[in-house]
Amino acid sequence: MKELLREKGLWISSWIFLFVLFLGFPFSQIETPLNTGSFIKFYQEMLHAQAVLFFIPILSVLPVGAAYVKDSSSGFLKFYITRMNRMEYIKRKTYQIYMGGFLPFFFSGMTAFLICFLFLFPLEIAGNFLWEDFFETLLLLLRICLTGGILAEISGIFAVLCCNYYMAYGLPFVCYYMLVILKERYLPDMYAMYPGEWIVFEKGWGADGSGIWIFFAVFSLTALWMHSLLLYVRLQKI
Repeated sequence: MKELLREKGLWISSWIFLFVLFLGFPFSQIETPLNTGSFIKFYQEMLHAQAVLFFIPILSVLPVGAAYVKDSSSGFLKFYITRMNRMEYIKRKTYQIYMGGFLPFFFSGMTAFLICFLFLFPLEIAGNFLWEDFFETLLLLLRICLTGGILAEISGIFAVLCCNYYMAYGLPFVCYYMLVILKERYLPDMYAMYPGEWIVFEKGWGADGSGIWIFFAVFSLTALWMHSLLLYVRLQKI
């Protein structure tokens, strides 16, 4: 984790996403006094902005998606393996890449939420906001973060397969928008494979809504397993 936090790409992605969030802020709707809980409503509108959907596949892979290409091309891969066994390297890199896609959205999202609270809550009519809305908002942010983690892991898979920066950074973006185009133009009922639905969570995912979290768990574990397996095969040749 310390190695990940030293990555400039992580903080660049975080700052860019924070900027993107405030591009979608509904400034025109601020009329004091605000209704109770307005800071949550405004924050939700920021997370639902179309720009958020566009930037997720870009910012999720930027921090460490191409870590394998970087390690192998710089000659540090053999150095890492001599310091730790292969399984430890695989475990560390797959976890690092997933968190590299997760954390920029988490850091930026929580920062934006705190800013909304500090600046908008004092302008609201005194009263108690609904804690249900608060938790729904945090779950919305969590879905964005998990989507970022999955896309980062897919970037890691392409990095191992192709050993190329362009493929590692570009193919997850292409796959992401292929799903968007398929859903919006050809298969309107294919909501389960539509990235926008993973975030907004509007369709039927079971009576209690647990289907979306099962989907994220299975998708994440599958991506982690595939990345680990490909890394294992690659490292056997070193």
